[in-house]
Amino acid sequence: MRADIEFPQKMEKYTISVTLSDEKNYIHIFSEAPIEITLLNGRKKIFRYDSVRRDNDNYEAECIADIMGCRLKIMDTYTVCQDTVQLDRQVKCVTAEKDTAVRLTTEWRGRDGQSDSFDDYQFIIPGSFYNKNDTDKDGCDDYLGTFCQDYKDDRNPLLSILEYCPGSKSYVSLIRADLPQKDVTVTREQMKQRHFVHDTDIGSLGMGISQYHRKEFVFRCDYPFYERASFCLNVDGSEWAAYKKVSAGSEFSMSYLLCAGNAEDLTEAAWRMASLQMDRILDPEVKLPFTLEEARKYRRELIFNSFREFPDKKGHPSGFFIHFSPRKTYGSQNILEYGFCGQQSLLAYTMLSAAKDYRNNEYKVRAVKTMDFFVNCCIDESGLPNAMYNIDKEKFVYWWTGILYPFQYSDDRKTLEGYLGNQLVSSLMPIAEKLKKVEGNYCRTMIDTMYYLFLCYLSEKEEGTEHNTWLDAVITFCDKMLEIQNDNGSWNRAYTMDGKALLEPEEWFGASEKEWGSGAIFPAELLVPVYNYTKDKKYLKAAERAAEFVRQSYVKDITYIGGLNDTSHIKSVKIDAVGVMFAMRTMLSVYEVTKAPELIAGARDAARVLATWTYMWDIPFDSSTVLGKHGFKTTGWAGCDVIPACSYVDDEFAEFVPDLLKVAEYCKDEKLAVLARIVTRGMHHGLSMPQNMYGYAMPGVQCEGYMTSLWLADTEYTDFSGASAKNKGDDNDTCNGLVNGQALYNLDFIMDRYHTFDFDEIVKQTIK
Repeated sequence: MRADIEFPQKMEKYTISVTLSDEKNYIHIFSEAPIEITLLNGRKKIFRYDSVRRDNDNYEAECIADIMGCRLKIMDTYTVCQDTVQLDRQVKCVTAEKDTAVRLTTEWRGRDGQSDSFDDYQFIIPGSFYNKNDTDKDGCDDYLGTFCQDYKDDRNPLLSILEYCPGSKSYVSLIRADLPQKDVTVTREQMKQRHFVHDTDIGSLGMGISQYHRKEFVFRCDYPFYERASFCLNVDGSEWAAYKKVSAGSEFSMSYLLCAGNAEDLTEAAWRMASLQMDRILDPEVKLPFTLEEARKYRRELIFNSFREFPDKKGHPSGFFIHFSPRKTYGSQNILEYGFCGQQSLLAYTMLSAAKDYRNNEYKVRAVKTMDFFVNCCIDESGLPNAMYNIDKEKFVYWWTGILYPFQYSDDRKTLEGYLGNQLVSSLMPIAEKLKKVEGNYCRTMIDTMYYLFLCYLSEKEEGTEHNTWLDAVITFCDKMLEIQNDNGSWNRAYTMDGKALLEPEEWFGASEKEWGSGAIFPAELLVPVYNYTKDKKYLKAAERAAEFVRQSYVKDITYIGGLNDTSHIKSVKIDAVGVMFAMRTMLSVYEVTKAPELIAGARDAARVLATWTYMWDIPFDSSTVLGKHGFKTTGWAGCDVIPACSYVDDEFAEFVPDLLKVAEYCKDEKLAVLARIVTRGMHHGLSMPQNMYGYAMPGVQCEGYMTSLWLADTEYTDFSGASAKNKGDDNDTCNGLVNGQALYNLDFIMDRYHTFDFDEIVKQTIK
């Protein structure tokens, strides 16, 4: 596409109009009032340019803006380069009354020549808003309930937003072109004020429905940030905004890009946006103060030392107990958690790998004891595994993983609010009351647990030891999964222990076929290797049906859902990054057997969408925060959960780097290999090591997640341990077994496959 720029006159001033076109289509982006200034007291005024001067490909548009004693000189320099227009904005305060604070906004109205209404557009706000965020098909966004959405720069992994029109197969993206350099911690007093003066370089990008014309959409850029609807403060979606303090002589600046192009679908448009930002802002080196080999050593030691066994208890419970505040060591725990990424079997598998490397039999002994207790004592007569075992009570516990974990310990509201804060308790208590009446398990929890059990079995057999009870448990489980597979090829999100699909409460388990069936993204990871081992085609056939359901239901329109078991929001079935990861793994797994071209194309599409969830830049943190003090870097981390909308990054992506590298290898896609590089290296930030302990109790500790912005931050709370009610720059104060398990799964794969941690060499091997 070619960009053409004009400055039409209106009321003796100048507006801005950009047409991005090719021989067939056009996208018209314009602003009739390019500058809107809002004062902290609420006074708002719009301005057009007083003059425009052309200098070759540059246009210098100047505005002298007067508003209630504040006089600003704004110079907007537009540079046109083929399909891109760059806006460099320089703001200087000429005069201002005492304690003046301002926010600048530009609203862009967009119109595609092939659209008839807002319904004809698709959107992506990386890490937050995919297509229309409407998987229950009720016509509105599933989470905020509005299409008027704005996101702070630190909640935007690519610093960009994108519109795509299927009718014209064209897209346009608005990008924050310069990297924000500074931020300070938001105080509780500022949260109460909602609109406040703030010393920050964090702006925001947003979108919405045009109020002027049915064929239009709206893009917005605010500086500093303005979130018109947000979960940053509370579940009500309250707005909040920052203002820049100005005085005579003060200056500040920011830059934006408008980019356009053609793409076959929303995925390709998203990938073009991600690729552009990888080229523009990504530093693929992702420096660490330690080596990956050192990280692997300390992560293994943490797991090894967490092992506990209870020979006086029924069945001799054994396992790895990693669920504690990183500042308090292991603690005295009594819950063996098998679900939530298959923790015990995943950790056992990593210990078997360590046993081979170190030739230390004790690593193997601990892994075997852990799996023996699980297989002998924790699988239901139906063949379905239980998720959690309470050792003190010698009984199974249901549902209380992740965000619901505190409900395992108490029904008392006051106690729960101490863990979760009043907002989450209000949202989740009705769900918990319903769930506690049902004995069951999540599809993901069961699959992950049995998948890593099977890998343990194969690892041990390779070393000359065959655990037939482990294999029997896996086969029995897989046969049960085939029995309960839906006619459309999917599985439900959760089941009772005898295999009955759970549909209630629908907020938790889904309200449509697409949502109910989101369990389809899990079983292929197990069914395909079981087919490879047994050569029984019934397992492959079931996996093929699931892969096709995934491809048709989630890939085409970028509505990847269901990766997370639990949620901070009353609607649990949501678009999330982990849903993309499992969809990629499902299609890749089946492709490796069938070589169906549509499946590797689908896996590549999912991998490319994953790039939009992944931070390509390092967010600035207040130097007084945990993350700021210790030099935490966000490059390579993926946003977790569309409700916080990249207010929070977590550890899950590391486990799927092996799948990502395989997709890169099959497709000879160097950028995907680079993505694997930044994820592998970047996600070791936050790990306590002798070089940088993060204030944690011992080396090898990493929290489950980190606060990149705020999330439900003005909740009333006492002594919360988790992600809500925290501030930007905090960790979530929770160390889980899955964190080191997933990281080690990736590192062990890389070393086994590439025999090096040197990613220059790994990338070469991948695309050769």
